[in-house]
Amino acid sequence: MISVYRYINDISLNGREYLVDENDKTLKFSNINEILKYYQKWKIEFKDEEELEDYGIYLDREISDETV
Repeated sequence: MISVYRYINDISLNGREYLVDENDKTLKFSNINEILKYYQKWKIEFKDEEELEDYGIYLDREISDETV
């Protein structure tokens, strides 16, 4: 699963602010295409992870127990 975050005040020394739902639960996405669809609602368009980072938005991929 993939979580989406940005650095507080765009400073990487600060903590991360994760994208959350109305219940303050971190949103999780299965793939980058789901993230693309989510951000299209907000008129933020990108074609890959590098372009997303141009907006100060980063991806946090969880490592599943199956791959260890």
